[in-house]
Amino acid sequence: MKKLTFIVLFCGVNIFLIFLQIDKKGKNTALSYEIQRKERELQELIQQKEHLTNKLHVLKNPSTIKEFAAEQLNMKKIKLSQIKLLQDQSHNDNDK
Repeated sequence: MKKLTFIVLFCGVNIFLIFLQIDKKGKNTALSYEIQRKERELQELIQQKEHLTNKLHVLKNPSTIKEFAAEQLNMKKIKLSQIKLLQDQSHNDNDK
């Protein structure tokens, strides 16, 4: 009787350990896929950052700013002689 109990217990423990190994393999595979997905996402974000950085440098370029001001905002160059000085209204009110 003791021998039969030992054999059943031994087989049960071995089957349990086999299931634990299968579960471990499954979790490792799932984590491997998750790591690959996160690495792919990281590469996409790095590329997006580089693209946006390049776009920022282009937009900060003085010639791009000048072109935007002329085309989109209808701004024109003016001469210094076209600028008129206006008196400060609050300064004139204090004199009265």
